[in-house]
Amino acid sequence: MSTKSLTVPENEMLAGILKNYIGELRVEIIHTETGTYKKALHAREKILLGILRKLESAAGEGKPGSPLGNKAS
Repeated sequence: MSTKSLTVPENEMLAGILKNYIGELRVEIIHTETGTYKKALHAREKILLGILRKLESAAGEGKPGSPLGNKAS
């Protein structure tokens, strides 16, 4: 498995997109009546929240005063 680095603006944009999608996903979960589909949506939400936490953690590393400094490129 290879990893790729995101720039700070890319990271912020992707985090924003994920936050919006997670919000929409939660609405879909609320309106879903089928148990198996609702379970699948909850599983998707859990994965997306994990990705979002990783992005937010990485964003913290690129801020002034952090070990990586202000990484804008």
